[in-house]
Amino acid sequence: MNALWIVVQRVPYVLPFVLIGLVLASCGPSPPDDILQKSGQAAVVFVKENSRHNNRSRVSRSNRDEYYPGSDLLFLSPISSQGELTNLTAQYTTRNQADPEDYGAAADPEVSYDGKKILFAMKENRSRLWHIYEMNIDGSGLVQLTDQASGDDMDPTYLPNGQIMFTSTRSGIVDEYNRRHSPLLHVGDRGSDGRLINIRQISFNQSHDTNPMVHSSGKVFYSRWEHLGSPNKFPLFVINPDGTRPFVLYGNHSPRESGSRAFLEARELSDGGIVCSIMERESEFEGGAIAIIDISKSDDNLAFITPSTVPFNNRNQFSSALFKSPHPIIDKNASADRREKILVAMSPIPINTGAGDDEVDYGLYVMDKDGSNLRLIYNDPEYNEYDPVPVMAREKLPGGVPQVIPMDPNVASAMASGVTTGMFFDGNVYDRATNDGQTRPAATFVNADGSVGQAKYLRVLEAIPLPQDRNKRGGPIGDTNFEKQRVVGYAPIRPDGSFTVEVPANRSLHMQTLDENGMMLVNQLTWVQVMPGEKRLCTGCHDSHDRDRIINDLEILATQQVRNKATGSTYDAGFHNADNVMSHPAARTDTVDFFDRYRPNRTNTVQAIFDARCITCHGTSLPAGGLRLENVAFDKVPPGSGMSDESSVYDSLTRDARYRTANGSSLDYVTRNGARRSPLMWVMYNRQLNDPENTDYRPLSYDHTQLWTKDQYNRLDPFLPGNRDLLTIIEWLDAGTQYSNTTDE
Repeated sequence: MNALWIVVQRVPYVLPFVLIGLVLASCGPSPPDDILQKSGQAAVVFVKENSRHNNRSRVSRSNRDEYYPGSDLLFLSPISSQGELTNLTAQYTTRNQADPEDYGAAADPEVSYDGKKILFAMKENRSRLWHIYEMNIDGSGLVQLTDQASGDDMDPTYLPNGQIMFTSTRSGIVDEYNRRHSPLLHVGDRGSDGRLINIRQISFNQSHDTNPMVHSSGKVFYSRWEHLGSPNKFPLFVINPDGTRPFVLYGNHSPRESGSRAFLEARELSDGGIVCSIMERESEFEGGAIAIIDISKSDDNLAFITPSTVPFNNRNQFSSALFKSPHPIIDKNASADRREKILVAMSPIPINTGAGDDEVDYGLYVMDKDGSNLRLIYNDPEYNEYDPVPVMAREKLPGGVPQVIPMDPNVASAMASGVTTGMFFDGNVYDRATNDGQTRPAATFVNADGSVGQAKYLRVLEAIPLPQDRNKRGGPIGDTNFEKQRVVGYAPIRPDGSFTVEVPANRSLHMQTLDENGMMLVNQLTWVQVMPGEKRLCTGCHDSHDRDRIINDLEILATQQVRNKATGSTYDAGFHNADNVMSHPAARTDTVDFFDRYRPNRTNTVQAIFDARCITCHGTSLPAGGLRLENVAFDKVPPGSGMSDESSVYDSLTRDARYRTANGSSLDYVTRNGARRSPLMWVMYNRQLNDPENTDYRPLSYDHTQLWTKDQYNRLDPFLPGNRDLLTIIEWLDAGTQYSNTTDE
């Protein structure tokens, strides 16, 4: 009985008609296609995972979270249902282990450019970490390439300059959402013995960066878990191998469903486009549909090649099958219209049928580039098989051998000399897309001081990584979509809307444009980074993917000015006059916390400002306007005493809708949408800051502006030395109203 018949016999009554037809097309005494007939034309290495009966994987997990003892790499030659199978790694995953529950596991195979070596991740036994290994294609000559003492190394790939890129949790943080260990991109050089040396992290994100793939252009495509505020998605990103110029490639804005789509496992097609798997982020199983993306176009060119009965969004939806891990391969003997084919893993068992016994059984298949002629190659019903990688020289695969992108000389020089900063240039903050739901600052806006341009300042914030040690989480985050962060510093935005800032390198950063009151207009909802010495060019804020092509029109002159070659214009902001945000008088080295129950006497919290300036009128006894800003006794009891983690003052400001508007409706005093939209700041400024018509602001008998220092024109300026407390409250609101931003216990 061949493997195909085993699969079909197990589930014939639930396969939809179209899928039955595709699978049964491979029945018969001879192999089903030319690519399967030519013995020696190609072989494939794949993962045979011992997860058939306990697989509940999800997109947000990685090897570290999914250790299935007894999983191995298998070699099939030729790529045929009648090919010869060889287990390449059982000799390593079982050695010195008597108990199968302690066996090791192998994963993430990649084949060298000459087709003679296999690079992969392996956990040699239950007590070992995941390390990177390399071996010959027959399983001999095993070499361990990494030997880190903490964290797990996974998902390796070859770079055309001889380096190795891989993901690793060795940075020691957990993701923002599920609190799992965060794999991030790392690069290492090859030492004389082949092992990796000079390993350095090149991606900086608070969640996962996974599935690196080297495109023929030399750039690296990878999947990135984006979670900063309300966005929570898995778009495709692109980065240079030295860590410079990371940028979203596809799936950040449209199609509209991209927030729930997870774009994973990208591989290059012969035309330079990509094929990838598309899954639901919260689906019970890691699997979904397969699609082709034309990356020369914007986020609107997506073609599914799997049946419509296999929706990408299979969470709680019927799905006739699940697909994942596509890999293109060329059959030079096929007709031109069928030459490019896709190796893929598929589980033909329907899920979400209502029967309550969902399971998966992945096997290996091959199909034409348009999804037709689906044929079974191999399936063992007791295991899951996936990640098929052709064992061929790279020049014979779609895309061919990638170009080498040399290391940025500025970065190389900076790393050699110990530089710890890089620079961002932005040509025009007013050049923005219209579809992200945020404020569109007006370039013609006239400020109170007579200056033109609503965007006056830039605020740079840095992520506070959560450590893996669960005893070092600090206080609760609070009523917010945002995670822990701190203000790094500030810089002016020039009259033409441009800026250049010097910022810390190798950090997860994001930026906010601010109005004349130092309050947020636009919040950058993605983590960005610079490498040491890097000079990053950008043309606008939150603009479309297509517009990034205009970056190619920008050049850095010998004078360090930035010129637009297409228009001949030179920007006010250039790298010759960058503003170091960390040198701004309002730069911070501490975090903005609302209150700290562990240390209630801290003087640098929002509650401490209320205690110093507000509780005379807003104390516990008959607070003015019914707004109490003074803690009561139980607010000072350390956490773990059976009451709310947040203080009662925080709760009343963020949740109780205590502000009465001019028309009698109720609002929270502070909102997640920043200081300009928070009635607490309307009260401080004696006017509605996001609406000059004051349609919601209710005039009060007391003028709260007298709490603060005013400039010579009787205006409130939060950047005046005497207004540090006012700016702290603004920072707390604009950063997302977190209760705690520290990880100190």
